[in-house]
Amino acid sequence: MDAMEVGMRAAVPPVVEERGARASDLTTAVLFRRHFDDVYRIVARLLGPGASHADIEDVVQQVFLQVHRSLPRFRGDSKASTWLYGIASRVVLTQLRSWGRQRRLERAVETELAQPYDERDPEKAAADRQALARVWRALLKVKPKKRVVYVLFEIEGLSGEQIAEQLEVPISTVWTRLHHARRELDRLLAKQEAAR
Repeated sequence: MDAMEVGMRAAVPPVVEERGARASDLTTAVLFRRHFDDVYRIVARLLGPGASHADIEDVVQQVFLQVHRSLPRFRGDSKASTWLYGIASRVVLTQLRSWGRQRRLERAVETELAQPYDERDPEKAAADRQALARVWRALLKVKPKKRVVYVLFEIEGLSGEQIAEQLEVPISTVWTRLHHARRELDRLLAKQEAAR
């Protein structure tokens, strides 16, 4: 982030984040400045370590285009951040349904394994990288709807209620998807372990 962008972010008035916030107080520019880093982080985590910087930026751009289109319909019934992260999650879900992007992410995880190790403790770095790659290799095989719920709950630390609100699904659907994602991930990891 350059000095000009830092200055612009500092000049943005605080966004009211409580329920009932006046939607008229929000603009795409304000949302972008306030939430870009969080949206980028969530998109990166949902896409996984195999996503390139360009892929992440492409999806983040799509998120903010959707925000711009949807902003007139935002009523302020939820926090602006909850609404925004819901859009981000749905855009990522759409992207994950693309087989081409899915295959690229899987190849990128494999490429990540080929990167040089941390020189301070190469054995630990190699073991950590291998473990992370195994988990993501398995996680990329979990259906996108379940994977998004898993990442939002387990990695982002969101509550079931927050995820339900973001994805616009019943809370029971969140718990069902999370349960199935955990079971499927456990099964895939066990299968990987047996094949080693």
